[in-house]
Amino acid sequence: MSTRPRRQAATRKRLVIEISDSDEDATSESKDTDEYRPEQARAVDSAAAATAGVAKRKRWPTARDTAADAPAAKKKRGKKDSNVENACPNQSNTETEAAASAPPGSLTQPDGAAASTTTGRSSFWERRKVWNIHELLAETENIQPTAARNIVQLFENENTIPFICRYRRDLVDHLPPDRLRDIRNTYTEIVDLRKKAENIVTQLERENVINEEIRDELMCAKNNEELEFLYAPYKPASKGTLAERAKALGLEDYADRLLYGTAPQVKLSSIVDPSNEALATETLVLNGICNIIIHNISKNTNVLEELRRLQNVHRIVLMCSKTKDSAASKASSVSGSKATKSSAIADRKIDSSKFENYFNFQGDIKTIRPHQMLAINRAEKHKFLSVKMDTNDYLKRDLSRFISEQYMSQGLQYPLRRETFNRALEECITKKLQPLMCRQIRADLKEKAQKAAIDVFAKNLKQLLLISPLKGERILGIDPGFTNGCKLAIISETADVLDTGVIYPHGARANKRAAEQKLVELLSKHTCQVIALGNGTACRETEFWLTDLFHAGILDSRSIRYSIVNENGASVYSCSDVASKEFPTMDTNERSAVSIARRLNDPLSEYVKIEPRHLGVGMYQHDVSEKTLTESLKDVVSECVSYVGVDLNTASLSVLKHIAGLSEKKAEKIIEYRTAKGPFQSRKDLLSVRTIGEKSFVQCAGFVRIEPLSVGGRLKNPLDCTWVHPESYKVAETILGECDLKLSDIGKASFIARIKEFSASKTKLDRIAKQHKLPMDRLEFLLVALQRELLQDYRADLDKRPLFKQGLTRIEDLSNCEVVTGAVTNVTHFGAFVDIGVERDGLLHKSHMKNCDLSIGDRIVASVVNLDKKRLKFGLRLENILAETDTSFTFKTE
Repeated sequence: MSTRPRRQAATRKRLVIEISDSDEDATSESKDTDEYRPEQARAVDSAAAATAGVAKRKRWPTARDTAADAPAAKKKRGKKDSNVENACPNQSNTETEAAASAPPGSLTQPDGAAASTTTGRSSFWERRKVWNIHELLAETENIQPTAARNIVQLFENENTIPFICRYRRDLVDHLPPDRLRDIRNTYTEIVDLRKKAENIVTQLERENVINEEIRDELMCAKNNEELEFLYAPYKPASKGTLAERAKALGLEDYADRLLYGTAPQVKLSSIVDPSNEALATETLVLNGICNIIIHNISKNTNVLEELRRLQNVHRIVLMCSKTKDSAASKASSVSGSKATKSSAIADRKIDSSKFENYFNFQGDIKTIRPHQMLAINRAEKHKFLSVKMDTNDYLKRDLSRFISEQYMSQGLQYPLRRETFNRALEECITKKLQPLMCRQIRADLKEKAQKAAIDVFAKNLKQLLLISPLKGERILGIDPGFTNGCKLAIISETADVLDTGVIYPHGARANKRAAEQKLVELLSKHTCQVIALGNGTACRETEFWLTDLFHAGILDSRSIRYSIVNENGASVYSCSDVASKEFPTMDTNERSAVSIARRLNDPLSEYVKIEPRHLGVGMYQHDVSEKTLTESLKDVVSECVSYVGVDLNTASLSVLKHIAGLSEKKAEKIIEYRTAKGPFQSRKDLLSVRTIGEKSFVQCAGFVRIEPLSVGGRLKNPLDCTWVHPESYKVAETILGECDLKLSDIGKASFIARIKEFSASKTKLDRIAKQHKLPMDRLEFLLVALQRELLQDYRADLDKRPLFKQGLTRIEDLSNCEVVTGAVTNVTHFGAFVDIGVERDGLLHKSHMKNCDLSIGDRIVASVVNLDKKRLKFGLRLENILAETDTSFTFKTE
């Protein structure tokens, strides 16, 4: 007889699982911060080193296994090759290396697993192994183990994504920033999972309800779902459920004997107790026993695993149908509570016709697209749609067969057991398992759709921020409106406000004559030839008005041009503290006009003053987690600002705080320092600023620069105005010495040509790399940085310039198959929106994009399709992508 400690539940009861349908339960232990602390992370990962070599045990023993006292024989597993992964250069982690090379033990499958093996699937618990963080990261994100180990150590040392992608990309297999952001999110989830598992283990050990083997199983869980499965049997049972009531009546033993077929046989007549109302008849007794059996089956891990497998094998269809008008009106009716009132107002604002494509919609859950799922969820939320899952009979049949084999293939066989089991099984599938499956599928679809929406928003935001600035031009910003008029603001070449005003070309107070005179006067007075028109309320009416001015010759079409600017967030900015500090005496309406003009002058510097979620370049951004969206967009802003770089002596707080390695408080200290002691003379002066330590300096130094004009025209070290990181200055000086060049020549054509010639010599590069013990990738990037022109804007490499117009065409003047030119204004999963110079943007559906990937700002040639003049809607078909970066629209002439 084995003396090995056994789980208490395995001696009599089947272990059952409690599953929560809310996302909060699965993430209650997770951190709400995105910071990386190497000491904590290493402590978390040490759990893998402490348990890596522990043997795993049998899972969920059947009645046959319980009857047999002898445990299954152990079988050795070969050692893992310890040389598969290489450590990050100049860093080591002896604990994780030892854990990775330790040979974990394993057990053979128990007899009870034979039934599951015959179904052609591998057991959910066959590959149990206590993992290291970098191992699970490599497996989850499908990246090389070496890169995963390096990524973990870089994040533990609090390296930022812009710094890694520019100066440590050789360690991460040259992964792009977008991919690295996803990996970092996964890394954070893995760290939180390990901490959650340790908290659970600590709690259960304090309660003395688990042994070492169960502890190891909890530490093996690779996601929150698995951890919840393993932890649920030890959670206190919910009071008041039908199963718990039946157990309180003493029916649990009878239910177990019927479920597992153990002796002696159950006779309902012997359980009836006339003195107890709940046990007064055989029917009541049978109902109570069935409730316990239903509970046990629905919480069995093997059953839940098979349910997940079957939902991936069988076709499941999501079906939508329009709700009845009475239900919709009832949902939008005003009730007594404030919450219901606000919900009703929101419902009335949304037009149900927007969701007419889904009034009779059905699609396989494997092929449904993210934007479809987001639209369905929004329509369901506002009571326009009812949604259900349609499963075929094969799934139910396969599930019934599996559960029957698990329980009825052993033990005593008699009529009462079969009848009771069949009844309980039918109710369990109908009332428990199928609803659970539907909830899991909806949750998975929602999660994938939200992630896709956040990715779209992040991609569009990056493209918007990196639009090339319009330098050397005075700009008139117009914030259009009806009642309050069109607010005007003119800014100089350096974005200083020159003049402001208000005109009334529309609405009840319209005075077009005075508006024309005021507009022409401002443009002439300040010799301004560029107009930035906000795309908000009254935008198209103002655009038609400007077009009439061009036609009438009031505005000179040979010199004056205008551009439509994204106005989203301008009103939010005008009321913000940032705007109040910049323009304390200016009216809030005029502030928004200044913001619109500056968005054309330097989009990045102006957009960073506004919360990214207010910029409106996403897809269903109001239907996703605000916290997740904000974190993702904050990373994108930091990436864009860091790559473009800033002048340390002129950058505003709004821009400086987004530089990698800096925060708002650190940016404030930098500004205080330069105000008190004058401009920074070199990058190393940053170390004199309070709160800027060596770690912060390393992260931010490559993204800030000292421009000549800010220090009187003479730089202490010209390398401070390049992409070269201070840690590589010595290497750069060595290269310049070999090329017989001077630091003062940086940026000149002869300098760039000589460096280019040097970089073509592999022998010289190998010698320099060996001399300075520098990876070749970093040396190559250093040479690229030295070959850039001084002060060359990173955004010039992307060549995304603003679109200018000199007139507007009306939708009624369009016709099907007409060829037009336009600019992409937004990109989604289902297509792109294109401004072709009419009242509203046209939809270029994905099916008409010829498998081309478009981005915001792209100029295209398209043909008009599906023109609906009554609803002011039209579609487009892509014909060509223009190489020109400054395509202007002209108005039609008769």
